Amino acid sequence: MNSHDFHELTHYVMDSPAHPPASLFAGGFDDWRSRARLAHFLAMPELKKKDEAVELFRSIVEVEIDEENPEQVEEKVYALQRLSSCLREDKKYEDALRYINLAIELIESTDYMYKYILRGEVWADRWNILHDMRDIETAESEIDEKIQAYGNLPVKHISYLYYGYRFKAQLMATGMMKDEALDYMRKALSYMDIPEQYKKGLEVAFSAKHDNIAWILNTIDHACPPPEKIHWDI
Repeated sequence: MNSHDFHELTHYVMDSPAHPPASLFAGGFDDWRSRARLAHFLAMPELKKKDEAVELFRSIVEVEIDEENPEQVEEKVYALQRLSSCLREDKKYEDALRYINLAIELIESTDYMYKYILRGEVWADRWNILHDMRDIETAESEIDEKIQAYGNLPVKHISYLYYGYRFKAQLMATGMMKDEALDYMRKALSYMDIPEQYKKGLEVAFSAKHDNIAWILNTIDHACPPPEKIHWDI
């Protein structure tokens, strides 16, 4: 890809229903943040430009950033995370794992509180890839390490443990172990604040009498506030 291709793709995106402002890409092809932002839009399924998105995301992998700048760290982690998810969608699990590992390495090298990135969610992406690769043992071992490391901290809102217990709940669901799955989801939710307006929907989901556990867990997810919109300590 060159600057001409980049220019054409920015107009393709700006003319799409997404209609982002041109200022997002003002740095042009030579600016890694502009390339990453364009890639996020191109990766949207409705734009049908995943190959171009992956190419742009790959172009920022080796970029050196200012790790004293939390916005730069967050933007690169977000790009690596989305690159990994694009490759996972295409069942390129080894590549997907490589890039989510780079995202984890970068995010764990800092102690910033980010605006949009949750550490637990990035780890959950790794665990889900390991699940796809049939390496559930490693995923569970890492979750147990997180529980041991963070389970006794004097803070409540721990994204590692929310996503870890949620992953365990999903594993129980695949084994049709309803009670165990719901117990793990209760533990997961104990690490996030649930505003009053969500509690009735959660009560209904947890009290479902049928045994379609995957449906119940999906209903619980939809009854919760979006994780990125609530307070986290870690």
